[in-house]
Amino acid sequence: MKRVIIVALVLMALGSAMLFAAGTQEAAKQEPAAQLTGKLTIWSTLTQKERAVEFENLARAYEKDRPGVTVEITLMPWSGAMDKIMASIMAGNPPDIMVTGNGYPQTLSATGGLMELSSVVDQVGGKDAFLGTSLSVLGSAEDGGMYSVPLYVTPYVAYYRKSWLADAGITKLPTTWEEYYEMCKAVTDPANNRYGFGLPLGDLHGWKTVWSILQTQGVDLVNQNAKGDWIVDVSDEDYKAIVWTYDYLYKLVRDCSPAGIVSYTQANVRELVATGAIMSRIDTPEIYYNVKAMAPEAMDDMAFFEMPKAKQGGGGTGWVGLSIAEKGNKALASDYIKYIYTGERMVDFFASYPYAMFPAKAELFNSKSYQDKLPAELKGMVPEMALSILKDATGLTMANGPFPAAGEVESKSLLGNPLANMLIKGINANQAADQLIADLKALL
Repeated sequence: MKRVIIVALVLMALGSAMLFAAGTQEAAKQEPAAQLTGKLTIWSTLTQKERAVEFENLARAYEKDRPGVTVEITLMPWSGAMDKIMASIMAGNPPDIMVTGNGYPQTLSATGGLMELSSVVDQVGGKDAFLGTSLSVLGSAEDGGMYSVPLYVTPYVAYYRKSWLADAGITKLPTTWEEYYEMCKAVTDPANNRYGFGLPLGDLHGWKTVWSILQTQGVDLVNQNAKGDWIVDVSDEDYKAIVWTYDYLYKLVRDCSPAGIVSYTQANVRELVATGAIMSRIDTPEIYYNVKAMAPEAMDDMAFFEMPKAKQGGGGTGWVGLSIAEKGNKALASDYIKYIYTGERMVDFFASYPYAMFPAKAELFNSKSYQDKLPAELKGMVPEMALSILKDATGLTMANGPFPAAGEVESKSLLGNPLANMLIKGINANQAADQLIADLKALL
């Protein structure tokens, strides 16, 4: 398969904890940067209360160690964040630091509005300091530069209800996608409002399931040719796998999902999983946050397994990074990122919302301080299963590097729309594959 992936630290030696402790001691000795003054502005999409508080605490600690510096954090929702950041860059008044999502660095760097961050990455440990494929979304396809420092990654796994499988007499977890379908079908009972599977086709998050399955089938969709131009790279074998994926998901949704699933948002699906109407979905560990809030008595009934590998492992992954504006206070912003990435300073931040944030920096991910603070329900995933997934998993269309239109692929729901049209308009899987390919080509 055509794949150019930066595979960094995956399994750390047993001595990593000792190295981490040494790094922490070194961090404690770090002297404050001389003569740094002024105001640092940060736009953050980390709106959940727990992590917003800890992100704020990092800023206050920085202010304490940098007298004369003030840090202002503005929270904003993911919805519309790209447009707001783009508008600020074009108007010449961007924040100094911005939290960027999958595909953002590529689109924003094309404006010339982001600082190239190779030197900053080197200062926080270099490329080898980051897990798996997290660096595959860091750069720019235009010039090969780096325009975001990975903050966190989130693996996608399959969640399910243990009691539902017990009721159906299922004792073995699926190891193939066909077995996954049979599991979901076996527990589906519309008369009792119980369904085996769900995915959010009503918003842009529907791509997560489609992309994850395509990845396990070895399909990347886009690549660069010899001239460096991005092309839709679909072989005959890839095309068959795309058709199979849409046909499979159509059958899974048709036979195992509630009526109207085509209009369900991520919030709808997570609520139905939490309250016991949907047994399984492919998601981030954030589903536990919803279960804990809506049905805490069901926490012990929720479990997860790594998705069937098919042709390869991995699947999809969530990704978030930090970017610096070219017209901002670059010196202060660079120092701030170096500061928060030093030693254990971000452990409490990651532990504040562990279901959606796995540290992208391997040293933090493997630290005992971080892993000890994980809730019990995640200890079975960290570190072994998560590392197994993250060494291959990539963000949307990022398998061969930083695809510049990744943000548009996500925002326009290019992967979810063909499946929705199979359910609404009755197109077949070949037509769905053709639609996806045509929509991707239209971006180029």
